[in-house]
Amino acid sequence: VNMAHSIGRHIGSNVSLVSNNCEGNSPLRQSSKTNIDANGIDSLSLKKEPPNSDLRRPRGWCKYQTLRKIKSSCFNPIQEFLRNAAYDPTEPYFIAKGVMDTFVKSCAGYCVVTYLLGVGDRHLDNILLHPNGYLFHCDYSYILGRDPKMYIPVRVTEDMILAMGGRDSDNYTKFLSLTGAAFVSLRRHNNMRVLVSLIRVLSHASLPDISVKQNADNALLSLCQRFRMDLCDDDAISYMEKLIESCLENKLWIAVDTFHSIGKRF
Repeated sequence: VNMAHSIGRHIGSNVSLVSNNCEGNSPLRQSSKTNIDANGIDSLSLKKEPPNSDLRRPRGWCKYQTLRKIKSSCFNPIQEFLRNAAYDPTEPYFIAKGVMDTFVKSCAGYCVVTYLLGVGDRHLDNILLHPNGYLFHCDYSYILGRDPKMYIPVRVTEDMILAMGGRDSDNYTKFLSLTGAAFVSLRRHNNMRVLVSLIRVLSHASLPDISVKQNADNALLSLCQRFRMDLCDDDAISYMEKLIESCLENKLWIAVDTFHSIGKRF
């Protein structure tokens, strides 16, 4: 995730990605569930603030909330969450412009990165949101197409889109534009080579998702296939937009979130 963010900044891809420091909780599993460095996350998530910003930025890991916890009986829970944190009566939806922009950009960035890395287990407890607008994916226990339930390539929820203003809003159009631009940028041969090389190095680390549960060559092949190098840039953008639309229409996510909620009770 950090490498994708660095590549994006270098080539001018305007998406926002924050990540966390993590260490393995077993010899064979690298997990972001343990030993989270709150200061590290805070420095990443707040480093882009304008110097004279009048927004009161909450500090620390505890300010992040899972989308499951944010989800409520109201029609638009994420928008309500952001409005409570950054109310601005002069802006659309009464949410400070910087916070809404950050939300849209981080949604776009993680949509592309989690797709390319084949991150699985994307239930609502593994997607977090900060009051300053940063959306953040945690728990990379399942990557490269593996999933304990059912692997679905992209996770974008209807609540995320409603928070942007709906499918007819300018924010949703911007979201699609950013996902397409980020996907095309990371598909460039030099950038793809860097990301694939990082995964190839990890093939000797005895990680379950790369060299234990599946063959390392198959894992790398599936990674390369997700870049869709057989498509031109225009077709690649259309492909990403169709992935997002299919995710929003996919009812299997209801089952995934329900099974996870039931499993937490046992």
